[in-house]
Amino acid sequence: MVSKRSIPSRHHSLSTYEVLFAALFALLVALCAGLFAVSWLAIEGSERDVFGKSHKARGTLKITAGARYNPNLQDKLSVDFKILALDLQQMIDEVFQSSNLKNEYKNSRILRFENGSIIVIFDLFFAQWVSDENVKEELIQGIEANKSSQLVTFHIDLNSIDITGKLTTGRPLATPGNVSIECLPGSSPCADALKCIATDLFCDGEINCPDGSDEDNDTCATACDGRFLLTGTSGSFQAVHYPKPSKSSVVCQWIIRVNQGLSIKLSFDDFNTYYTDVLNIYEGVGTNKILRASLWETNPGTIRVFSNQVTATFLIESDENDYIGFTVTYTAFNSTELNNYEKINCDFEDGFCFWVQDLNDDNEWERIQGNTFPPFTGPNFDHTFGNYSGFYISTPTGPGGRRERVGLLSLPLDPTLEPVCLSFWYYMYGENVYKLSINISSNQNMEKTVFQKEGNYGENWNYGQVTLNETVEFKVAFNAFKNQFLSDIALDDISLTYGICNVSLYPEPTLVPTPPPELPTDCGGPFELWEPNTTFTSMNFPNSYPNKAFCIWNLNAQQGKNIQLHFQEFDLENIADVVEIRDGRGDDSLLLAVYTGPGPVKDVFSTTSRMTVLFITDDLLAKGGFKANFTTGYYLGIPEPCKEDHFQCKNGECIPLVNLCDGHLHCKDGSDEAHCVRLFNGTRNNNGLVQFRILSTWHEACADNWTTQISNDVCQLLGLGSGNSSMPIFSTGSGPFVKLNTAPNGSLILTPSKQCLQDSLILLQCNQKPCGKKLVTPRVSPKIVGGNNAKEGAWPWVVALYYNGQLLCGASLVSNDWLVSAAHCVYGRNVEPSKWKAILGLQMTSNLTSPHIVTRLIDQIVINPHYNKRIKDSDIAMMHLDFKVNYTDYIQPICLVEENHVFPPGRICSIAGWGRLIHQGPTANILQEANVPLLSNEKCQQQMPEYNITENMVCAGYEEGGIDSCQGDSGGPLMCQENNRWFLAGVTSFGYQCARPNRPGVYALALRFTEWIQSFLQ
Repeated sequence: MVSKRSIPSRHHSLSTYEVLFAALFALLVALCAGLFAVSWLAIEGSERDVFGKSHKARGTLKITAGARYNPNLQDKLSVDFKILALDLQQMIDEVFQSSNLKNEYKNSRILRFENGSIIVIFDLFFAQWVSDENVKEELIQGIEANKSSQLVTFHIDLNSIDITGKLTTGRPLATPGNVSIECLPGSSPCADALKCIATDLFCDGEINCPDGSDEDNDTCATACDGRFLLTGTSGSFQAVHYPKPSKSSVVCQWIIRVNQGLSIKLSFDDFNTYYTDVLNIYEGVGTNKILRASLWETNPGTIRVFSNQVTATFLIESDENDYIGFTVTYTAFNSTELNNYEKINCDFEDGFCFWVQDLNDDNEWERIQGNTFPPFTGPNFDHTFGNYSGFYISTPTGPGGRRERVGLLSLPLDPTLEPVCLSFWYYMYGENVYKLSINISSNQNMEKTVFQKEGNYGENWNYGQVTLNETVEFKVAFNAFKNQFLSDIALDDISLTYGICNVSLYPEPTLVPTPPPELPTDCGGPFELWEPNTTFTSMNFPNSYPNKAFCIWNLNAQQGKNIQLHFQEFDLENIADVVEIRDGRGDDSLLLAVYTGPGPVKDVFSTTSRMTVLFITDDLLAKGGFKANFTTGYYLGIPEPCKEDHFQCKNGECIPLVNLCDGHLHCKDGSDEAHCVRLFNGTRNNNGLVQFRILSTWHEACADNWTTQISNDVCQLLGLGSGNSSMPIFSTGSGPFVKLNTAPNGSLILTPSKQCLQDSLILLQCNQKPCGKKLVTPRVSPKIVGGNNAKEGAWPWVVALYYNGQLLCGASLVSNDWLVSAAHCVYGRNVEPSKWKAILGLQMTSNLTSPHIVTRLIDQIVINPHYNKRIKDSDIAMMHLDFKVNYTDYIQPICLVEENHVFPPGRICSIAGWGRLIHQGPTANILQEANVPLLSNEKCQQQMPEYNITENMVCAGYEEGGIDSCQGDSGGPLMCQENNRWFLAGVTSFGYQCARPNRPGVYALALRFTEWIQSFLQ
C-alpha cells in the first residue's frame, strides 16, 4: 500500500565534488560530439582527396539485418545517415585493407541509401585501374571471412553485391561550370558528367541521376532558407523577406518526407506575399505529384495533405519589398486514428480541417473571410461568428464563364453502427444560382443523393441536415453546381452528431424565383438527316442539356459518297456525358470516335454513306452541349484510290507496283515493305509454305540452296522467333516461284524463277516469340472474390491501370509496348491517353516503390471498332506504352491464342486482379489470383438471361459462386495454361454483382480478336 505524506521543501547546495563531476561530464559530452564531427569531416575530406587522378568503381549491396530503413536516411545531413554511413565505410575499408587490393585501395564513399531492407550505393577509389570482377570478388570474400568488426552487426546479402567500373579521370565531379558532356536545351548534367536529365527533374524528390546528385542537399538548398529535404515527424521551412529575382523568377522548393502511412499537416504562422508570388503545395513528389493548393496574399491557416510526401514550391516573380513572406511548420499525423466526427466537423476557421478538394471536378472551393465580390451573390460574413472575422468556403467568386461542378470530399468514414446527423449551413443567393447536393458514395462505386437544393434561397445563411445510416465504408461529398454569371454557393459549420436528426428549429428556406421546369429526356428521334438539312444540336442548346438523355441522329449521304462530321461547339460533362459516332447503321456499324469533356474535337469521317451519332448523358451535371454539322462528298478524309499499276500505302500515298517489296522503303510509313513474306496454308500462324510477294504476286519459295540461316532470317522477318524446322515438299503447282540466297552482307537475295529444282518447295516452322512463361516459381494455390494473395512475379503480364492517379482497371502485356484491356474501361476516357498510367511488375498497390515495378504513361488508345457499349459486345481495347519495357522476372508478355484454338468448357483457367474482394466491398491491396472453370455459351446464356451472350464472349465461374472477378478487375486477363505456357483466353468484361451462384463472369473472347491484336504488334 502506498501512502501520501507531505515532504517539506528544502534547498540543496551542490558540493565541490558534484560541481567537478558535472563539469567533467559536460566536457566528455562535448568531446564525443567533437570527435564525431571530426570523424565525419575527415571522411568528407578524404572523399574529396580521392577525387584527384584515380580509378573509381560504383557498387551496390543490400543489408538484410543489423539496420532498418527510415526516411531520414535520404537526408545526408541527418544523424541517421551519418552514423550508418560511418559504420559502412569502416566495414568496407576494413575489408579492402585486409584484401589482396590493400596496396591499390584508397578510400570509399557512401552515396545514398534506398528502401528494400537497405540498399547501399557507394563509390570505391583505387590508386590504379582494377577490374570490376576483382573488386567484387575481394569484397565478397572479405565479407564471407568476416574481415570487419562491423560484420558482427550487419548481415550482407552476398548475391546483391554488384560493382560497375568508372573510367579513370582527373576531373572533379561535374558542376554547372565544369561539365564534361553537352546537354540539350532543357537538360542538365548529373554530377558524374555521364548523363543528362531534364532540368525539371532536379530537386523534385525523386532520384533520376545514377549517382543521386539531382537530389543532393547542397545542390537543392533553397535561396529562401538554405533547406531542401525535410524529414522527421516535425520541422519548418520559410521564405521570410524572400529574395527578389534579378532577371528571371526565383524558385524555392522543399521536399517533406515522413514515415509511410502518415499524413502531413502544414501550419502557416505567417503568410503575406505579393499576388504574383505563389506557393504551390503538392501531394507526392516527382512527376506524379498532385497540386493540392495554390496560395498567395492571404494566410490559409492550416493545410493537411494525406500523403507521407509533400512538395512545396514557391515561385517568386515580383521585386516588391513590403511583403514579409511566410513561415510554415509541418507535423506528421495519422489520419487512420481519426473518428468520423473529427473527420467531418469543421468551421473553416483553421483551414479546410480534414476535407479535401475533389480533383475530378471543374474548380476549387475558396476559403473566404468577409464578403464575396462582386455583390448580389454570396455572403457578407461567415455563419460561425456572424461578422467579418470568421471564415467560410465558397465556390469561386465572380461571374463564371461556364457551368461547372465544385466538389468537396470527406475522408473515408467508418460504417455507422447507429444513425448520425450531418448538419451544415449553406448560402445560395443570386439570380443565377443553380444547385447544391450532398452525395454518399461507397467503395462499390455506388452513389446516392441524400440532399439537394436548387435556385435562389435569399440573402441569408440557411440550415440543412440529413440523417446518415451507412453499413459500409463511405464518403460524403458536397457538390455545388455553379452557373454562368453571379451564382456563388457557400458552406460553413459542417457538423456530425450522434443520433437521428431532430426536427429542425430553423424554418425551411423558400425559393425566391420559381425553379425552371425540368427538360424532357426523350429527344424525339432517331432523326434522319440529309443534305441540305445538315446542322443539329443537343437539346436546349446553347443552354444546359437534360440529364438521362439518349438521342440518335442518322446522317445520310448519296450512295458512293461519305460523310464528314464537324462540331462547331462542344462542351459536355467529362466522361459521364458522351457523343458516340459510328460508321454505318445498326448492329453492324463500327465505332469511329467517343468524345466527351470540353472541346474542340476533331472532325470525323465515315467510310460509308451512313453515319450514326448518339448523345448519352448521366443523371448529374449538365453543360452547354454541342452544335454540329456535316457535309458529304467523295473520299472526304480518305485518300483517293491509286491507279491499277500502283500500290496504296497506309498513309494514302501511291507508289508504282514495281517498288512493292523490293527491299527499299518507298512509302513514308514503310507499309510497302511490311507484308512481303508469309507462311501459307499452315496449321498454325508459325508454320506453312514460305511465300514472298514480288510486285503484287505471291511467289512460292524453292528448296534450292535452303539453309538454317535462311530459315532464321525468314522467321525474324515474320516477327517470330528463330527457325524451328524446315523440310522440302513436292510442288504440284505452276508457280510462280522464287529462289533464296544469302548475300555477303547477310541480307536475302530473291530471284524469281519459273520452276524449282526437283520441284521442291519449303515448309517452314518457326519458334514462337517467348511468352506466357513464369520466371518466378509461384506458390501452389487451391483455387478477386474468393481468391488468394498472389506471390510477387506470379503473373508477370498482369498490369495495373491508373486513371488520374486512381486504380481503375487491369490489363495484359502482349508485347514490350502494347497492352490489351477492356473497351468499357477506356470508353469516355480515351480523349486524353496521358491521363492513364500503366504499372507493370506490381504486387501491392500500397508499395509503388518496389524495385520490380516499371511505370509507363499511355500515349495511344484504340477501342475495337465493333465495341457496342449498350450490349457489351467486343469489349476489348489496345493501349500503347509511351516507352518500351524490358522483360524481367516480374515483367513478361502473355501468349495470344491461335484463331482456330478453342479452350473447351470445363477447362480450369485463372484470373488475377486488384478489384473488389466482395461485391460493394474494398479493393485488394495485394494482387489476387483464383481458378475458375470455363462454361459453354449456351449454359452461360441460361444463367445470364438478361444479357445477350455473343460469339465474342466466353464465361467462367462456379455454379455455387464464391469465386469471381469483380469491379476493378475489368480489363484484366482470363488465362489458360497449355504446354507450360499461359495464353490470354479472355478479357474481364462484366457480370451480375460478384461471385453469385449461377452468375458467371463474362469475358471478351480473346481468340476472336487475335488478328486484330496482332495487327498492332507487327
